[in-house]
Amino acid sequence: GTLAAGALLGHVDTVTLVERDRYPDRPAFRKGVPQGRHLHVFLSGGRRALEELFPGLNGELEAAGAHRLEAPRDVITKGGNGWQRRFHEGRHATTSCTRALFDATVRARVLAEAEGSGTRVEVVQGTEATGLLGGADRVTGVRVRARDAGRAEREVRADLVVDASGRGSRAPKWLAELGAPAPREEVVDAGIGYCTQMFRPAEPLDMVMVVQPRPDCPRGAAWSPVEGGNWLLTLSGVRGQHPPTEGSEVPGFVKSLGEPALYEHLLTCEPVSPPYGFRDTSNRRRHYDAPGGVPEGFLAVSDAACTFNPIYGQGMAVAALSGLALRRCLAEGGLRPGFAAAAQRAVARASDTAWLTAVGADRPYAADGDTTPPGAAERLRSWYFGRLADRAAVDRVVGAAFRDVIYLAAGPSRLMSPSVALRTVLLPRARGLTDPPLRVES
Repeated sequence: GTLAAGALLGHVDTVTLVERDRYPDRPAFRKGVPQGRHLHVFLSGGRRALEELFPGLNGELEAAGAHRLEAPRDVITKGGNGWQRRFHEGRHATTSCTRALFDATVRARVLAEAEGSGTRVEVVQGTEATGLLGGADRVTGVRVRARDAGRAEREVRADLVVDASGRGSRAPKWLAELGAPAPREEVVDAGIGYCTQMFRPAEPLDMVMVVQPRPDCPRGAAWSPVEGGNWLLTLSGVRGQHPPTEGSEVPGFVKSLGEPALYEHLLTCEPVSPPYGFRDTSNRRRHYDAPGGVPEGFLAVSDAACTFNPIYGQGMAVAALSGLALRRCLAEGGLRPGFAAAAQRAVARASDTAWLTAVGADRPYAADGDTTPPGAAERLRSWYFGRLADRAAVDRVVGAAFRDVIYLAAGPSRLMSPSVALRTVLLPRARGLTDPPLRVES
């Protein structure tokens, strides 16, 4: 929501942010951000979008304690075929920090830039939206209510309502109440659950470790630094293999991954928090971008329109890419007739790559009754993507293309270039490294 507000600066007279929580004076976890305690990374495509929206903001995050990590030099990954090679490629950097630090830094920047932008930003805290105003053809505002007991609803009129309320958005119901069609939804749910616990290492590692779930061991882990000398351990598991939420059981789960280097390192670390669990991990896409999908005056962004399994770390990058798409649409002519539909299509395009990669990774585990069945094209993509991911672990040419896409710096067509496609299809299915690469290749 704050990134969307930042995109609007200089293009509208007033932005009103309706926030369920009250902002803390310093970075802190909030109830209104249910994933706030879990690991958040900012993929390189999102970093670039963030820098275009707010020049210098990546540097501000790093000055506040966020970590800049290059892949595959600083991030080692084990997929279904083994460990990926570790070398300096110099193409992709990610940011690792707590969600609380990211929110506080972005919010401070947006409010500071508002002062010289010609746009007044009003933040209404401790308040929730309860419905939309208008009709089937145009949304004209929202109904809101302070969360203090006994407060009555009131109306907030607006030329544009941006829904950034996340995966729990109630906009489909509210639009239906206005007589507008609810969006068609796609759902791919692998039934993955995860938990995150904060630790302080006695001697930090010089790398992030990622162990991906695989058919013979549908469990995974990610170990990454955040500010303040702490590290976050995020554990994941498919149906029946969900990680524990009791701290005493966490080491045993890590041991079951069969990676002694991570397990033995964890035993030297001091727990800073209990483990916090999360289960709502389905990939869900609401097709507001379809013809007639949104009335004038309404736009859904980020998780409210397209939400991904959080273990892939795509959400914040897509939020920045969506904000950049919104700003570019505004620069083309402001809030003109047809703006909502054009902006919604642009936001959807900003989500396309993340959707394809998340769904491709989760589809083998998706068996829920709500899951949308795959079509022939998706089955072909899944076969190709599986071979490509295996080869990317050891092949620098294929690996560069693979990282361009999964780090959201290029579209899926990058994976179909002749040099990549021929190596993927014609060369034998690759095997990764047996042991984690603890040193960078020269």
